Amino acid sequence: MPRISSDELEYCRKQNACFDCHSEGKVKVAVKLQKRRTLEVPSCRAHCYAYKNKINRANNEKYARTSAIKREAGKCIHNNCDHKLIPQELLPPWWKRESTCGIHGAFKAFRVNREALLRFIMQRCLTPAESEGMTPQNIIYIAGQGYILLGLGKPGLYHTKCFSASGLLERYQQFRRHRSPSR
Repeated sequence: MPRISSDELEYCRKQNACFDCHSEGKVKVAVKLQKRRTLEVPSCRAHCYAYKNKINRANNEKYARTSAIKREAGKCIHNNCDHKLIPQELLPPWWKRESTCGIHGAFKAFRVNREALLRFIMQRCLTPAESEGMTPQNIIYIAGQGYILLGLGKPGLYHTKCFSASGLLERYQQFRRHRSPSR
């Protein structure tokens, strides 16, 4: 892509000619104005698509670099997410390449507040011996199988509990109804 000068840009706008073709010495009619940084540049279809491909390629390379850095650091690769990755032992074999924290993508949670569900499980579904000193790490809902995996941890120990999704949600909804009968 050639460097854009204001005189040539004005000439191409008046003549409705493609700026890139004009700088190559060809005459071609511009199809649309294309945004390049802060300028509106007239472009033909070929140069318009070439510029879009160049920008997309640069964006994909940047995403690959940043996601690789975040993956090595053990963090979720989604934008603006600094949560830790799901431990590999919790993932089913067909999701081994997944690099998310469990909130995004294939592990999208069911329509229940995750924080409230974690508190409910810690208080109502675990025995006092199981929940003593443990903090919830991850909660994963695997839709095809119909179960929920809960990761619990404390320094030097990581433990995974498995629950039936339908049973757990039913108990949670009964608890909510019992707590607030006005609903």
